[in-house]
Amino acid sequence: MTATMFTIRNYRPQDFDSYVRLHIETERLDRSGRYLSTQRLSEDLERPNFAPQENVFVAESNGSLVGYAGLNLEPDTGRALLSGLIHPRHRRQGAASKLFACARQRAAEAGSTALQISIPQSNLAAKKTLERLGLRYIRVFFELKLDTDNFHMTAVNPGRFINRRLLRGEEDRLTALQNRSFAGSWGFNPNTIAEIIYWLNMSGCSPADVTMIYYQDTPVGYCWTRLDPANDKIGANIKGLIHMLGVDPDFRKKGIGRIALAAGISYLKGKGVETVVLTVDSQNPAALALYESAGFTMYSKTEWYELRLAGRNTAMPKKP
Repeated sequence: MTATMFTIRNYRPQDFDSYVRLHIETERLDRSGRYLSTQRLSEDLERPNFAPQENVFVAESNGSLVGYAGLNLEPDTGRALLSGLIHPRHRRQGAASKLFACARQRAAEAGSTALQISIPQSNLAAKKTLERLGLRYIRVFFELKLDTDNFHMTAVNPGRFINRRLLRGEEDRLTALQNRSFAGSWGFNPNTIAEIIYWLNMSGCSPADVTMIYYQDTPVGYCWTRLDPANDKIGANIKGLIHMLGVDPDFRKKGIGRIALAAGISYLKGKGVETVVLTVDSQNPAALALYESAGFTMYSKTEWYELRLAGRNTAMPKKP
């Protein structure tokens, strides 16, 4: 194979069409099952506080993009979350190393203390690349699924709690509740109201996708659902996602998580959803117990890898 000459540079707005082709061609050849659309890729680049012209690097060859690396910087946590891909016909030619070097330098300049990336556990080639680049395994998340016909959670009596859909103009309530519910959780970055508004207004999403649980006038829990954009495919199994489910720490162990989950699944079933999927931290036993009690089963795992940019490395964890 003839070595390819790459130009590594920052992303430019005029790169968008080539950026879309890179994603679509890579998915067509890799067949990973990811759903891609021009609109979703555009929305991803436009998310708040992202700045693609500063935080996305591209590998260009003969006028076309053949790879990219993107960084989502989290000043509050010190993390820089890495994403990226290389076109299958241009792999093992040095593009990944060059893009990673640019991303690493950018993360360090931004004051990040750790560079992290998640990959499917089954992606052995990606694992080898990450280990070669100096990243190490740190954590695993479980991917769970539920056939809605097999939803068997015992009847939930809401008692003094009420649930209703989130309304436009209440994004500040969801933001405060989510930040409070997940404070101190591994990998959680506090959200801004602007970010919550952005996610609620992505294509196919709306505030009605969020079930809020109230005690009197106080929001104490929620279940945020989404419809899988791949549902647009002809013959696709209708899927829904539990995007986030949280309970205010002061109201835990009162059955609110069960109330929220049951309401979220009921909402998705009303939308014709046949399968519900979600991601959960393997080190969150309370959440795992809740989902297993509802009939969710594991079908895949996602591994997280990390490169420390400052500070002291911790002991290598074992893989479940």
